[in-house]
Amino acid sequence: MTSRLRVAVVGAGAIGTFYGMMLEQAGADVSFVARGATLAAIRRDGLRITGKRTRTIHPLVTDDPAQIGVVDAVLVCTKTFQVAPALEDYSSSLIGPDTVVVTTQNGVATPQVVADIVGRRRTCPGVCREWVKIVEPGLVDDMGGPASIHIGMLDGSQNPIVDEIRSRFESVGVTCPPIADIITELWFKAVNVCAQGAIGAALEATLGELLTCHRDLFVRCVREWIAVGEAHGADFSPDVLEAVFAYFESQEGHLTTSFQRDITAGRASELEAQVGALPGLGDEVGVDTPLNDAFAAVLRAKAARAGH
Repeated sequence: MTSRLRVAVVGAGAIGTFYGMMLEQAGADVSFVARGATLAAIRRDGLRITGKRTRTIHPLVTDDPAQIGVVDAVLVCTKTFQVAPALEDYSSSLIGPDTVVVTTQNGVATPQVVADIVGRRRTCPGVCREWVKIVEPGLVDDMGGPASIHIGMLDGSQNPIVDEIRSRFESVGVTCPPIADIITELWFKAVNVCAQGAIGAALEATLGELLTCHRDLFVRCVREWIAVGEAHGADFSPDVLEAVFAYFESQEGHLTTSFQRDITAGRASELEAQVGALPGLGDEVGVDTPLNDAFAAVLRAKAARAGH
């Protein structure tokens, strides 16, 4: 590994804190862009993680990316609806000719949003797998999970910065293997997380309840995601449905997705980037998604009542 890898994490929420802190532990020079209560809390108490891992760091954190300057990699860890405004505001300060921009959001839409702003040759879709949630500003609970991130350039090219990021993560126990087809990886996670989030939020059910009380609906929901993904070019294995449910069965029954928690709490959510996007994606390739159409309509009504 090289002696210095400069990384800026945009968004010090659950995902940004976990993966940013792991890179910092691996010896990278990691700075964070944050605002409001999160910025104040980190400046006062440091950036903290508890649960499966317990650690506190005192990184450079700022709401002015010019204080950080051009970096090797930007990890964009905001909500999907914040990605474009953040990059438009910060890209001139953080992104140089060789900077890689790593996405971390669920769903399949964000990489193209990033590519439209910074270009395909700088865009590196990422697929994150770890159960993390915000306890309070500046404090994140690591609830466990596979502790992995899969990354690969959107244009399929090899990139030395991406290789370096992989090495750093692997050195601290975060699985980050070489990935030949990052688009299939994005769709596979969407089939898992977005499908669970859609039906879980619509029925206000935990994963355990979905696997028992609502299993037939859950299977139909996942099948629709698989069909749309395959029509968009995702190269799933023939046993993808079985693999998805084997993963669900391996998780703790009380779990819910962050999207579901946002909907339930009446917060702004990634509705339009997750289940809200599936009907249109299905229409593009001639695949009907009646169950997810209904979930999207129900959840839009919930969001409207909450003022979002």
